[in-house]
Amino acid sequence: MALKDLSRDFTDGVGTFMLLVESGSRPASLDAALQDALKVHKGRVLLTSSGGKTFLAFPKPSQAVMAAVRLVAKLKSRVVASVVIIETHPDEKTGLDLEQRLTGAVSKAESGQVVITMATHELARLALDADFTFDELGTFPLGIEGSHERLLLVQHPSLPKRDRVFEPHKGLFRTSTFIGRDREVTALKRQIDLSRMVTIIGPPGIGKTALIHRLLPEIESDFADGTHYIDLGPIARDSMLLPTINRLLGVAKLPGEDNLDALVAYFRDKRALLVFDSCEHLVLAVRRIVDALLSECPNSAILAGSQSSLKARGEDRFLLGGLEVPSPMEDWRSIREYEAVALFIDRAQLANHAFTFDESIAAPVANLCRRLDGIPLAIELAATKTSILNPKQIVDRLDHRFILLQDRHRDPADRHQTLRATIDWSYGLLETHDKALLRRLSVFAGAFSLEQAEQVCAFDDELRKSQVFAAFEKLVDSSFLTVSSVQTVDKRFFLSETMRLYAAARLKEQKEEKELIKRHREWCLNFAETANQALLGPDQLAWIERMDASYEDVRMVIESGFMKGGDAMLSVDTLISCNRFFFLRNYLSEGLRLVEKAIACNECTKSPQFPRIVNLAGALATYLGDSKRARKYAIHSYLLSKAANNPDSISSALVSLAINSQESGNLKKSRRYYVRAATRFRQIPSNQKLFVTLMNVLGVEADLGLLEDAHAHLEEALALQDEVNDSSAVAHLYQNAAHLYLVEGKAYRTITYTLECLPTFERLRNHAAVARCWRTAAHAAEKLGRYESASIFLGAARKQGSTIEARLRISDLESLDDLSQRLIAAIGEQLFRSQLLIGSLMSIGQLSQELDKIRLL
Repeated sequence: MALKDLSRDFTDGVGTFMLLVESGSRPASLDAALQDALKVHKGRVLLTSSGGKTFLAFPKPSQAVMAAVRLVAKLKSRVVASVVIIETHPDEKTGLDLEQRLTGAVSKAESGQVVITMATHELARLALDADFTFDELGTFPLGIEGSHERLLLVQHPSLPKRDRVFEPHKGLFRTSTFIGRDREVTALKRQIDLSRMVTIIGPPGIGKTALIHRLLPEIESDFADGTHYIDLGPIARDSMLLPTINRLLGVAKLPGEDNLDALVAYFRDKRALLVFDSCEHLVLAVRRIVDALLSECPNSAILAGSQSSLKARGEDRFLLGGLEVPSPMEDWRSIREYEAVALFIDRAQLANHAFTFDESIAAPVANLCRRLDGIPLAIELAATKTSILNPKQIVDRLDHRFILLQDRHRDPADRHQTLRATIDWSYGLLETHDKALLRRLSVFAGAFSLEQAEQVCAFDDELRKSQVFAAFEKLVDSSFLTVSSVQTVDKRFFLSETMRLYAAARLKEQKEEKELIKRHREWCLNFAETANQALLGPDQLAWIERMDASYEDVRMVIESGFMKGGDAMLSVDTLISCNRFFFLRNYLSEGLRLVEKAIACNECTKSPQFPRIVNLAGALATYLGDSKRARKYAIHSYLLSKAANNPDSISSALVSLAINSQESGNLKKSRRYYVRAATRFRQIPSNQKLFVTLMNVLGVEADLGLLEDAHAHLEEALALQDEVNDSSAVAHLYQNAAHLYLVEGKAYRTITYTLECLPTFERLRNHAAVARCWRTAAHAAEKLGRYESASIFLGAARKQGSTIEARLRISDLESLDDLSQRLIAAIGEQLFRSQLLIGSLMSIGQLSQELDKIRLL
């Protein structure tokens, strides 16, 4: 019979049932003891299942209690029993509910004990003699519906004598359903199978205790001598640790015996799991105990919950992060499947029975879970506010989450009563310089490196530069800092939003906020200026990654200068220093957004750099295809530069006018602007800007048929390339050289230059330039009669051209349409479409090989 069939012969009514669970191997006397108990108390066996479980039924509650005591008294510590009363119905649900109620009740007892429900006690007590007494264990969720029942421990002279009753800690038991963590439970079970020492590590409120509670019922049968849970949170001093553990476990200590020796002797021959929770404030003392137990008790295992590693011998670390949260793009119907959202909905419905989840609140709920970093405690506390606030109102108040997220119904002594109290507990365990670093790191909006933390945060006796590394290591080990999963040239770390807001509040309390904001702004300007120069050098790609990683901080500093009382001059300087990054990273729309905010800011217009800001706006608008706006900004920049008599700015404005004319199709006018700018850059001199101007003008001259002038400018630019040392600009020069040779009909030279520039554009993720390369390759292949290859390259060009901010210009699209018609005429539409699809699916490496094969023919 399966467990689900327990109820197959039930009738509607009320029944009394007992579960007897064997501890370890099956006692030889079990069958005889069962027969005796069943005969005397008129019971029957319903089912014997794996794990040494025997389910029994009795006519009356008193008979079941007496039978349980009789059995346990005979078998001593080899069994444990529970008795429950339940409404019976002849359906599968009753059997499942009965099995969960009995199993849940018996899990609250130790071997040699009998546990009953309060309902059983009330119906049985008058029929039991005075030798039966009862100790209350507490209220626990039982059954498939999770309804709560009070459990009592039966005491009787015939039962194994104990000096004290085991006191289960209230932190081990939950008063609500457990949501999520299925993957973590599976992984932890596997880890405990492989290792005798596992520590669950995570930040405050992440759910370490809850996960332990979820895990223990699933693994307790693996340990013949049981699982023993001890919360170390209330233990304030190292000296109290061992005496408290031994008292809770009932470990007898011989006169003169050391507490640790007594604990080791108690577990030496046992197969048990010892669980230490909340270890972070007693790490050294716990490590000493763990090392001794692992060394002397070969059949026992240890599970710990802590914010930091115990660094015990053989410790296996299990890092616990937040619950899974949906992305902003997730369809609302699938949002509730995410663990964080499911937890919020469940707790919200407990707090407010009228709460329903639908499309109207899906986005705010998902946003709330993301902003709370998937932290279960924070989500549960937020859900309790649905009785007075809707999800959007809660989200609007999350900047003040440490005031909002309080549970006034919890015990005031419980450090999980508020989100602030939970983190305060952990913050209090840090050393002075660790606290200083945590507070000061809150000025970073995004990810940061160790070196950046040193530059911004270490400036006084409270935190010296020499102390930063050790403090950094401590914050990472204690789960305050998270290691970024994004691979960059420098190891990056970040504070979750919740931890950053906590640290920022502490920073304000210490009156350090003003100084740190100033240091952070100055660092962002210096970083952007350094990056802008380095983006011209051999480490260009590495610096793009560094700017990517720190861009959120740089952006925040730029925008802060546009606000009332902000440092507008610093913002303008920082923004100008981002100009190369915007183009290299294809952040064109983002760059234009910031530049136009600067143009609209009155204080920014007072900066001597303002003409460059306006010119940058024109360049960005040009590359985004907005020629009307680009021309407006280019003219404005030119007039401002002339009024300021700034030769460099005047020349840059001429280049912007040239690019705008080129994009508008007025090539002759464009060339005139380029030639004037080049002349000025030679006079200044500015070889970097001269190089870019020559690079651009030769492409215009190729289209105008001025091939001799184009070659002269190409040669001049090639002579400057080593001095310029800008891999992106050099790649654009090669691309324009390829275009020049294509116009001349020299297809092989076109392919050679295209292969030279492709790797750089791909590394820099410049999709627009890559698209232009494949367009050029398609035309070159066509000229060589390689129509199928040309169709492949055309497919690649169309794919890259569809990428955001990589759209091809109108003239390019017209050119591709004309090419498509010629290729269809050459190989037929069906083959053309097939090759087009192949090109769109091929990798950059495969396409380059195809192009190289043509070159080598």
